[in-house]
Amino acid sequence: MIVGAAGSIALLGDLGVHARTLLLLWGAAHAAYVVAAWRILRLPSQAPLAYAEGAPGFLANAESAPTRMSPALPIILGMGLLARALLVPATPTLSEDVYRYLWDGRLVAHGINPYPHAPSDPALERFQDGLLRRLNHADVPTIYPPVAQVLFAAAALVSATPAAWKLLLLALESALVLALFRMLKRRGMPGERLLLYYWNPLVLVESFGSGHVDLAATVFLVVALALYDANRHTRAGIAFGLAVMTKYVPALLIPRLIRQGKWLLLVVAAVTAAVLATPFLEAGGALTTGLRIYARHWQFNSALYHLLHRAIESELTVRKILAVAGVLAALLIGWRARSVTGAAFACFVSFLLLSPTVFPWYAVPVVALLPLHPDRGMMAFSGLLALSYLPLAAYRATGAWTLPEWVLGVEYGGLAAVWITVLVARLGRRVLARRAPSGADARVDQGEDPHVEKAEEIQNEKR
Repeated sequence: MIVGAAGSIALLGDLGVHARTLLLLWGAAHAAYVVAAWRILRLPSQAPLAYAEGAPGFLANAESAPTRMSPALPIILGMGLLARALLVPATPTLSEDVYRYLWDGRLVAHGINPYPHAPSDPALERFQDGLLRRLNHADVPTIYPPVAQVLFAAAALVSATPAAWKLLLLALESALVLALFRMLKRRGMPGERLLLYYWNPLVLVESFGSGHVDLAATVFLVVALALYDANRHTRAGIAFGLAVMTKYVPALLIPRLIRQGKWLLLVVAAVTAAVLATPFLEAGGALTTGLRIYARHWQFNSALYHLLHRAIESELTVRKILAVAGVLAALLIGWRARSVTGAAFACFVSFLLLSPTVFPWYAVPVVALLPLHPDRGMMAFSGLLALSYLPLAAYRATGAWTLPEWVLGVEYGGLAAVWITVLVARLGRRVLARRAPSGADARVDQGEDPHVEKAEEIQNEKR
């Protein structure tokens, strides 16, 4: 079903015109994904490795431990890779972002700083060809950080086409898959849990159909987490710096790293970021012009923003409230999270809930961490976000973009309903466990074994 849906979506042509068919195919694929994920989460975990994550000797123990290669794992990877291969050649029609990537990349490849001028600026007249006509918001300077610009240039040097960019994403993603597999192995979790990321339809459509850069930032972040896990803090710092300079959102993890006293990692990340930003610093304040315009004016598909704006007339005030709430959430998560991967997952979930703009591809980092933190609500939400494309056909026909309120209700109401259901089930198990001779069953939650949770608690005590 996953491969069939991907192939059918690739053959639809303009997905904006065929938005309803897209949603039917996406929904069918997501239903198959949920069923497969449910089966995978029922697989038993193995005992975790003896050393705490980040402790000396942990890496040696992890790499010498035998790897259980289930016959299902090659099937999971093969089917996911085939779905990606079918989508890579497809022309992106849900979003024009990839053409901005190629525009920026072509400028950088020619030695031109993309930050001072919007694409429509007469100063860039010699580059204003057919690519310019494909850009959305050509009057706004680029918002993408320096590492993203380097990646755009790398793709443009090969071929300024969406397929070239998506092939680069596919190559980068292999590092993410390997990093996830190693972290699962260290925790004694089945490698088949990779399915929770690799078969997710949102990742397929948004990363390999539309080619959004969020996957590249997610690759660097997950690699950083795996290196942190293995006590390679210098390399983790480099990867974390790359993640933040590809998309700024991973910076929400900084309070957690400060709380853990990972100063070497943070210093290396800061140096990495500074070095990579240096070639673009001549733009001065223009480095953030596009980002400031985005932060001040963009809003889409955010239930909390919508509710607050009903009560508060000023859009700016609402944005400031959400920004402060986001900072406070990052601080609280940094203080309370049991593990660095848990902190990363929680930070990205809070970003989805508090951002005024929630495009579906913003959920890619959350989906990437589902194998380690299989949150049922986020699994459902990653499918429900597809509903935000429902008005796309009308937008193409009329030029007016209107997201019905019921879409927000279904998306966020569905998320809340799943979370409440899981919470009620958890409380019910705890009540039953108190009455039973052993309370071990109360520790089983979200598909994770009791000994895995216990190992994470021990790891935090050792840190």
